[in-house]
Amino acid sequence: MTPLGRHSITAAALALAATGGYLTARRTLTAQITAARHDATHDSLTGAYNRAGLTAAAPDLIAAAGRARRPVVVALVDLVGFKAVNDRHGHDAGDHILTTVAGRLAGIAGPAGIAARLGGDEFALVTTGPAARLADAERWLAGWLPHIHGRLTTPVTWHHGDPLAVGATIGATLATTDQPLSAWLTAADRAMYAARDQRTTTATAAPTIPPAVRRREMARPTSRLATAYPRAA
Repeated sequence: MTPLGRHSITAAALALAATGGYLTARRTLTAQITAARHDATHDSLTGAYNRAGLTAAAPDLIAAAGRARRPVVVALVDLVGFKAVNDRHGHDAGDHILTTVAGRLAGIAGPAGIAARLGGDEFALVTTGPAARLADAERWLAGWLPHIHGRLTTPVTWHHGDPLAVGATIGATLATTDQPLSAWLTAADRAMYAARDQRTTTATAAPTIPPAVRRREMARPTSRLATAYPRAA
């Protein structure tokens, strides 16, 4: 092989190595960016969305449901008796409950919905319902809340099959596209506090539309729906 030939092969090899190194570095950087974005929008313990992730993802879900004329429920969930589990069984048991509840909420939300852990033992859920008309949606929500309450409060299996009691207070509202997510979270939060004031583990639905919007757009009020359950041990 001539010196010129050897030089050409060496140059080609160096160029290929440089290209391969660039592609590897690019793939590594892309993976790091993807991981960083995921970490910024998801809870590290449960894998559910965090508050930032919920805020970013929920408006698109609500808008898409509005275009499809499907109702959207925004719900807040506050666990009851969680501190007692931590105190009695330790933080590993508490973490197990949080992870289990997050998984249950993800199953309830479905592939298009959003389950989020907002912090501590407070969760949020944004998902769609099957009804198309407002009245149907409210009837659906009235029956749906006891259903999800039952799923969330099923005792969690712990070491050696020991059951851990899970209680939950749920506040919910039906959301539309004419208000930001913060308005619906506020409405769901009011419903949850109203349920908590009853000193029961309760599933409560707030009025579908916040009062200011309701006065402007609806002639008749929507009554609050509530179903009470005994407080979990």
